[in-house]
Amino acid sequence: MSVELDDEPTRSARFRSREELADYLLEIGATLAACGCPSYRLEDVIRLIADIEGHRADPFALPTGLFLRVTGKDGGGPQVQRMTRVSDWGVDLARLTLVDEVFNDVVDRRSTIEQARARIRAIMRRPPEWSTALVLAATTAVSGAAAVFFKGGALEVLVAAIVGAVIAGSRVVLSSRVRTPGDLDPGLLAGTSRRNARRLLSDFLGGLFAASCAWLALVVWPQARPEVIVPAGAIALFPGMTFTTGVAEVAQKNVVAGGARLIESAVGLLLILFGVALIAGIGDVVGVEMPSWLAKSSQPGLSLPWQALALLVSSIGFGAVFQVPKRWLWTTFVSSAAGWIVADVAIHFRLPGHVAAFLAALSVCMLANALARVTNRPAQLFQLPGMMLLVPGSFGFLSLSEFLETHDTVMGTQRGFTMALVGAALVIGVLVANVLVPSRKLL
Repeated sequence: MSVELDDEPTRSARFRSREELADYLLEIGATLAACGCPSYRLEDVIRLIADIEGHRADPFALPTGLFLRVTGKDGGGPQVQRMTRVSDWGVDLARLTLVDEVFNDVVDRRSTIEQARARIRAIMRRPPEWSTALVLAATTAVSGAAAVFFKGGALEVLVAAIVGAVIAGSRVVLSSRVRTPGDLDPGLLAGTSRRNARRLLSDFLGGLFAASCAWLALVVWPQARPEVIVPAGAIALFPGMTFTTGVAEVAQKNVVAGGARLIESAVGLLLILFGVALIAGIGDVVGVEMPSWLAKSSQPGLSLPWQALALLVSSIGFGAVFQVPKRWLWTTFVSSAAGWIVADVAIHFRLPGHVAAFLAALSVCMLANALARVTNRPAQLFQLPGMMLLVPGSFGFLSLSEFLETHDTVMGTQRGFTMALVGAALVIGVLVANVLVPSRKLL
C-alpha cells in the first residue's frame, strides 16, 4: 500500500509537468507563428524543446493555427493535446529575436517554464520596435526605391512613393490591431469579422489606387511610365515572401501549410489585379483609353549612384517594415547589398534569371547564417530583409496582367512559370546555404 501511495504522486507530478510543458510549447509556437516563423522551423523548435525536457511532441503547424500532442519520450504514457488559433500574423523580427532568447534560456536551464511563459506574454505586450508613423514612412521610401529598380525616372519615383504612402496608410486603417487571447471576448466576434473583411479589401484597393495614379500621372505628364508606377507603388502588397515561404514549406514536406501560403499569395495577386482591371473596365465604359501596364521602354533608368542610394533606402525601409531591432539595422543593408551585387553580376554575365536568383539567395543566406553563428541570433533576422529584393512577386503580377490585357495565354503562362522557377531557385539557394554554412540555430 505504501508503494502505491508513493508512486501515485510521482505519476501525478509527471502528468502536471507534461501539462505545463504542453501549455508552454503551445504558447511559444503560437508566438513564433504570429511573428512570421515558417511552419517547419516552428515544428522543429517544439520537437527540440520537448526532447530536451524528456518528452515527445508531435506538432502540426498551420499559418492560422497550431495542433500539438505531447507524450512520453517513447510515445507512451498519458497524452496531452492542445490546439490554438493564430488569428493575426505578420513579420516581427524584434519579437522573434526576444522569443529566441527565451527559448535559449529554457534550453540552457537559466529560466523555468513558468518564467518563460511570463516573458513571452510581456514580449507580445511590448510596443513595436518601429512606430506606425515610421513604418508608413519606410513603406513610402520602399515604393520610391522600387521604382528605381524597375528602371523608372524621377517622376516615376515620386508617383510610386505617393502610391506607396497611401496604400500603407489604408492598410493601417483597414487592419485591426494585433490582439492577444486575453483581449478577446464573445462580444467582439462580430467586429472581428468585419475587420477581417476590411483587411481583405486592402489588396484590391491598393491595386485600384495604383492604377488610378498611373493613369492620372500619364494624363498630366505624357512621359510617365505606368508599367513602373503600378508595380513599384504596390510593391508592399505583392506576396512574394509568402509565395517563397510556401514553396519552402512544401519542399520541407509541410504540404498543408505550404499550400495554404501559396493559395494566400495567389488570392492576394488576384485582388491586386482586380483593382487594376476595374480601372481598365471603367475606361472602356467611359471611352477613355487606359495605359498599358505591360509597355516596355528602352530608357536605362537612373544611374548607378542613384541605384546604390535606392538600395540603402530600401534596405532600411524593409528593416523598419519587418521590425528589425535598431541595433541590427546595419545588417539589413549588408544582406541586401550582398544579394543585389551577386544578382547584378550574374545578370551582367547574361546568366538566366533563375540562376541569378539562386546565386543571390545562396550568398544572402550564407552571410545570414554566418552572422547568426557569430551573434547567436536567429538567422531570419539577417536573411529576410536581404531576400526581399529577390522575391518574385512582380512576376506573378505581370503574369496575370498578360492574361488581362492581351489574353496572351502563352506569355502569361511563361511569366507564371518564371515566377515559380525563381521561387524554387530562392528556396534551393536557402537550403544549400544551410548545408554549406549551418547557422547552429533552429530559428
